[in-house]
Amino acid sequence: MLYDKKLTASRLKELRLENNYTMQEVAKKMNLKSRGTYSDIEHGKNILTSINALNLANLYNVSLDYIYGLSNNKDNKNLINSNELDTVLETGITYNGKPLTSTDIIALKAFLQGLTSDK
Repeated sequence: MLYDKKLTASRLKELRLENNYTMQEVAKKMNLKSRGTYSDIEHGKNILTSINALNLANLYNVSLDYIYGLSNNKDNKNLINSNELDTVLETGITYNGKPLTSTDIIALKAFLQGLTSDK
């Protein structure tokens, strides 16, 4: 299934209403310039950036796949905050059977940040 801007927009509205938020409240929680900026996202006039999608997934405690309309599963078990990421990278990740070095962790975090940043 490909990204469907209209489906994403309808899901954002559904999630906002389920959580009893106004557009103004969501815009403020996302650090957007205005309610109108969020409104354009929710109405499908603007494409949802990866960082905004991640912020919304965290706000609503749902998966990015659900936000983007790629799945009907709201499960967010794959969401991780930066403190959890540090713990996982330092204790739970190996490559070729070896734990990551501090340099590896820094490089991996920089790579992940690049994937989720606005381009």
